[in-house]
Amino acid sequence: MALASSPKVIFFDVNETLLDMQAVKTAIAEVLDGDESLVPVWFAQLLHHSLVDSATNQYHDFAEIGAAALVMVAHSKGKTLSMEQAKDAITTPMTQLPAHDEVKAALARLQQGGFTLVAFSNSAEAGLNRQLLNAGVRQYFDAVLSVSSIKRYKPHGETYQWAVKTMQADTHESLMVAAHGWDVSGAKAAGLQTAFIERPGKMMYPLGLTPDLSLPSLSELADELGV
Repeated sequence: MALASSPKVIFFDVNETLLDMQAVKTAIAEVLDGDESLVPVWFAQLLHHSLVDSATNQYHDFAEIGAAALVMVAHSKGKTLSMEQAKDAITTPMTQLPAHDEVKAALARLQQGGFTLVAFSNSAEAGLNRQLLNAGVRQYFDAVLSVSSIKRYKPHGETYQWAVKTMQADTHESLMVAAHGWDVSGAKAAGLQTAFIERPGKMMYPLGLTPDLSLPSLSELADELGV
């Protein structure tokens, strides 16, 4: 696997790719009576219903969908949870996530190497900027893009095309970096080059589109790009 050409613009997914989600997972498990096995179920419901929004021409804030998904998972286990309780459980830890250990140094290397760096997330813009500031990585990004501007969630192809156009770039000179196979497949289908970051427990969807790169961390990405 290799990139066809060196990109000019690098788009980064944020949650799990850049930021460690463990605090959110712990908070959600606590709401669900300590059952950590339900955390991936919650995340799957979140993604599923964001795609339902896109398919039905609706749009709700990603945090709101996350809260609704948590209410649904709780209900499936016989537990009643209000939307406000669900939002309270998610909001504070979500905005205080730390960056993975290698992220700051790797982003600094890429920035110094002259690449245009863009944070590109399904999260709403205000919360996304808070996340990046609190994690101490906002200064590395030339732009922060949220799907709230287009109201259509990744991995919809239109969303990646919008991001590329917003940065006045072409797909062939753009690289999408993510720790989620669905994000990588979506970007690849939209014509971008792609890099899958192999965070613990994450793997590419076996039937998805093959990424151009599959790497253990952002440090190896910086190595691959020669910075």
